[in-house]
Amino acid sequence: MSQDTRVDKVIAKSVASDSNVVNQNSIVESKAKKERRNRSVAWDHFTSKVDSEGIKKGVCNFCKKEYLANTKEHGTTAMLGHIGKCKKIPCNVDTRQSNIAFQPVTRGNKGDVSIVSWKFDQEECRKALCRMIILDELTFRFVEKEGFKQFMKVVQPLFRIPSRTTVTRDCFDLFDEEKNKMRSIFKETKQRVCITTDTWTSVQRINYMCITAHWIDKNWTLHKRVINFCPISSHRGEDLAKGIVKYLHEWGLHRIFTVTVDNASSNSVCVAELSKQLTKWGTNLLGGKHLHVRCMVHIINLVVQDGIKEANISIERIRQAVRYIRQSPSRWKNFQECYVDENLAKKSLFLDVPTRWNSTYLMLNRAIEYEGAILTYADRDIGLAHHLKFGHICVCDGDSDIVDEEQPVGSLLCSDWDSVKRIAKFLELFFKLALKVSGSLYITSNIHFLEICQVGFCLSKLISSDDIVLAQMATNMKKKFEKYWGDPTKMNKMLFIPCVLYPRHKFTTLSFALKKMFGDNGATIEKDV
Repeated sequence: MSQDTRVDKVIAKSVASDSNVVNQNSIVESKAKKERRNRSVAWDHFTSKVDSEGIKKGVCNFCKKEYLANTKEHGTTAMLGHIGKCKKIPCNVDTRQSNIAFQPVTRGNKGDVSIVSWKFDQEECRKALCRMIILDELTFRFVEKEGFKQFMKVVQPLFRIPSRTTVTRDCFDLFDEEKNKMRSIFKETKQRVCITTDTWTSVQRINYMCITAHWIDKNWTLHKRVINFCPISSHRGEDLAKGIVKYLHEWGLHRIFTVTVDNASSNSVCVAELSKQLTKWGTNLLGGKHLHVRCMVHIINLVVQDGIKEANISIERIRQAVRYIRQSPSRWKNFQECYVDENLAKKSLFLDVPTRWNSTYLMLNRAIEYEGAILTYADRDIGLAHHLKFGHICVCDGDSDIVDEEQPVGSLLCSDWDSVKRIAKFLELFFKLALKVSGSLYITSNIHFLEICQVGFCLSKLISSDDIVLAQMATNMKKKFEKYWGDPTKMNKMLFIPCVLYPRHKFTTLSFALKKMFGDNGATIEKDV
């Protein structure tokens, strides 16, 4: 019995010892488990997950952004950094009071300001930076220049200046954002849009096309947006039409009212092809009869160019004198002394582009203002008379090409000054007309026809003038005028209808103008309108 009792005690002790070992092991294991618990505050905002490849990741509970979260290899630094930036985390919402700022009133008087609330926002500042670069046509490297960095340190030290690569990406993102806004507007309103387009060839021999959309919104506000600027394969009418159709479809613009182009023959082909496409879309208004609108300013340019040929000698003498004075810094300095002696304001002389008559008008206007200074300079510098004596005339033909003729310019005479003064006064009518019909911030269609009538009356009156030069100028201009606006049956009826809808004119003014300009044919056109 005693022996059995000892055996039982030994067994009990061994069992107890084994249980103690198990308890100690469980305590060690529990301690180990406690040590492996996620202790970083990052896990208060992140949830741990293991992807299909067995990689441990942390997922933000608010924006669902993922970060590598293997504590041995990556740590939680990236997640902690995200917590301070994530805008969807409630604790990151800025509840501070906004600052008060003063902003100039856009269309108010000088010095008028409005009080607005303001709070720094990195993203809004980046968008404003992109708009500045786009509007002012700055390079993307502008943000990396030292002067801009120093300026921003003073203006807003909190703003983190992005790199040029980031700014480039932001500009494209801003373009896409604005493009989507416009597309949604066109889709919702379903209104008709007028487009203007022009093409040209760069000095690198690359053909370009620009398309501009014009429309009036529900608040009766006129808008203008460049919807495309791209290289094209050629200036053929069919290729132009394909390009326009492609970009109209891209913008969702299928309801086109008019297309305004210049008088190139390829544009007539282009509008005809575009009319066919609009018919396929089922949006061609009145079968496309009034789709094609000729650019009024371009016609004015052709009309005036035919007129100033008659006075080209006097204009060329002024042009050569201005070119001679502007060619050298020393000559310009001597000319400044001349207009100081004449008590004239300090302004620069214009040198025109011969194919642009409006620049010729500006050149003549400024030269007339500085007539005394130019005459004084001619007395002091014998080189000007020599330059005029042996220089040659450049003449512009009707197609805006420059032709060199072996004809000397000759000396600048008093009769030349009298001639250019009369010419400048005559061209002022067309200059003001071009400015008026070129407006993009206000409606111009209601004044087109009446302005055309006024030009026709003035030309008819000058043809019978006693001034031989002006009479010949008016005769040449009238021939070109009749080519485009002499036959009312060939004119777009959309020139007449806005005049009728304008409250100040109505049918009474239109009827008077048609009969005055076209005689008996005017009554027929009035019935058609």
